[in-house]
Amino acid sequence: MDYNPEIRQQLFEQFSQTVIADGWREVSCSAIAEKAGVDMKLAFVEYQDRYAYVTELVRRIDRAMIDAYDREMGEEAARDRLFDVIMARFETMQGYRALILALHKSTRRDPLLSLHLLSLSRLTGEWFLDISQISPAGLSGFARSKGVLLAYARAFATWMDDDSEDLAKTMAMLDKTLKAGEKAYQQAGKVVGGLSKMADRCRSSRKSSKKADGSEMNETSVTDGPSVDDGSISPMPS
Repeated sequence: MDYNPEIRQQLFEQFSQTVIADGWREVSCSAIAEKAGVDMKLAFVEYQDRYAYVTELVRRIDRAMIDAYDREMGEEAARDRLFDVIMARFETMQGYRALILALHKSTRRDPLLSLHLLSLSRLTGEWFLDISQISPAGLSGFARSKGVLLAYARAFATWMDDDSEDLAKTMAMLDKTLKAGEKAYQQAGKVVGGLSKMADRCRSSRKSSKKADGSEMNETSVTDGPSVDDGSISPMPS
């Protein structure tokens, strides 16, 4: 059975109202369906459990973030692109502010909800990099993803208390954290580069030592060994 956008929206709106009014612990898929006036079977097609509603919230924000991102920023510096992408997300989140704050409050009492949101944040971290045209691949990409999520988490903590229309406090915190992260990443890159050069020098040194040892052994076998001419070894018969 295919998804029904209208029914899906009805259910999501009822989910939002329930979480904001009564809290996450009172969320029940059957109760949401009943209050929304949707048949249980149809409701199950749209949302298999209450965590599916949370996933839907995050995905809606993801899609809106992508739509809101200014693609003309593509030629700007990487940090500026990343800043623009994350701020586009915060601006989108403003439309779901009450629901997000209610869910965040519930994570303190529900570790499963917290873990679910953490698993979704990992994917969001990769989206931040991808949209900003920064590679999330490999170990360096993994480190960048973790750094971006840390910057986002700190800005998110500020966003929760930022009641300004232009989110000035959130922007200031995000800018500060991204600058610190960029500096730390550059320093780490220098350390890794230095270690790599040291490893190369060590390998070259070991190769030189092996060649030198091999030459000494060859010279010893030729000069110090017994000679055919001195009669100590009988010549092979012809």
